[in-house]
Amino acid sequence: MLRKLKIENLAVIDSVEFELEAGLCALTGETGAGKTLVVGAIELLLGARADSGKVRTGEESAIVEGIFERGGKSVFVRRKITAGGRSYAWIDGEPVTMSELADRTAGFADLLGQHEHQSLLDSATHTDLLDDYAGSRRLSGEFRQKFHQLEEFRVRLSRLKRQLERAREKSRLREYEIRELSDAKLDADEWAEVEGKLARVDSAEHILARTDEAIQAIGDGQPNAVELIAIAEKAMADIAGLVPEVADVAELLDTAQTAIAEALRELSAIAGSVDIDPEEAEYLRGRQSLIERLKRKYNRDVPGLIEYLAELEAGEEDIARIEEEIDTLEREVARVSEKLVEIAGELRRQRELAVPNLCAEIERALAPLGMDAVRFEVALVRAPDSGGAIEIDGERFALLPTGSEGAEFLISPNPGEELRPLASIVSGGELSRIMLAIKALIRSEDFEGITVFDEVDAGIGGEVGNAVGEELKRLARNGQILVITHLPQIARLADVHLRIGKFERAGRTRVSMLRLEGSTRKEELKRMHGGEPNILIEV
Repeated sequence: MLRKLKIENLAVIDSVEFELEAGLCALTGETGAGKTLVVGAIELLLGARADSGKVRTGEESAIVEGIFERGGKSVFVRRKITAGGRSYAWIDGEPVTMSELADRTAGFADLLGQHEHQSLLDSATHTDLLDDYAGSRRLSGEFRQKFHQLEEFRVRLSRLKRQLERAREKSRLREYEIRELSDAKLDADEWAEVEGKLARVDSAEHILARTDEAIQAIGDGQPNAVELIAIAEKAMADIAGLVPEVADVAELLDTAQTAIAEALRELSAIAGSVDIDPEEAEYLRGRQSLIERLKRKYNRDVPGLIEYLAELEAGEEDIARIEEEIDTLEREVARVSEKLVEIAGELRRQRELAVPNLCAEIERALAPLGMDAVRFEVALVRAPDSGGAIEIDGERFALLPTGSEGAEFLISPNPGEELRPLASIVSGGELSRIMLAIKALIRSEDFEGITVFDEVDAGIGGEVGNAVGEELKRLARNGQILVITHLPQIARLADVHLRIGKFERAGRTRVSMLRLEGSTRKEELKRMHGGEPNILIEV
């Protein structure tokens, strides 16, 4: 339970400190006096997120301290929030992180405000409440843990299968590239050799082409120099008797004929000296084309291609390891799925047994709270799935995060009305009373923490307020309850009555906290009742 609470520089609160006892503690005060800030301070001690905007204007930090009693021992919890947005926490003087604070203070308090009441409108919370009543919370927690584990396994399995497919594709590509590069039979010195030989082949072909052109022009072509000179010689012979000077021309033509014949022999000799193997030339050009293509494809020179081939041959996709992991994980999925079906079956049995009793007890608990005509039922909602893991009465259903079913609370506030979900019917006041009834049923007698009810009296008054107060008083017999209330019917039943109030001093708003007894308590109850004296009953 919470023995002592001290708050400094939190919003309008400059400094308040008060002690609490076992039983029912009521906190009253005018609207805006800071009652909700007390609940917020307790939340901060339990690891709630801090808001630097809550630090009192002009102050460097807000500090909340609490002394809790657990198992007969005192636990001192301290929280500090700076205006700069930093947050610090200590337990018994030892610094702790926010997650550690939340973990180590779990069970120190159960806070029920308007948010928690509104959570009843979300059917996702109903299964937990049913399990609390049925005593199945540990089992449902185990189911959730294994369900999330199964989801993680399936995600990992899907990831591994994609990885396996990529590995197989990569392996196929690697095998293709090994085959392509191996078939090329590359040699580090081959490229230079091929280039050199092809240069010589290209030169030889050029020499042959040009010498052949010359031979054709001189002697083998049509017409050619030899034939043309012979024609010229014949023409000169015809006029030799007429023109004595023709003899000189004839001599020159004869000399030219001799020179051309010599030129033909030289050209033939040159052509014959050039050695070209057409098959070798074709082979070399094929090699050149292949190597150039491989160099472009892999963006490497010949030594780089040879090195890459060695890497490919040395490397191996870890397909066997991935397949083994998949096999192991599939066995785990099967094992966890089987266990989930087993747990879901036991949860279903416990829930089905608990539902009639829970409905009857909630109806009985709501009757004195002004809801005596209420019909309350719990629907167990399942998801039909032809391939589902759960079989019930010959039908198959999917596994849900909550088991084979989830719970949904249905209510009929008035006679003759059909049962409907809470969200579609109840008011804020009805929600508060339903939450109070449920908490009364599921609250463990071994719970050592403080239970805080904020706005449990929303939308109620008169005799219903009396009934709510009596129920809170009954709950407080076995523990500690702090109720933030506007109703005198509730406050008058408190074992400890605290009043929070605002006042102004030196131009600043300040907050006071007083423990009320005797006449001061009667005056506060009178104020809460609007000043009517008939509230001054025995307290």
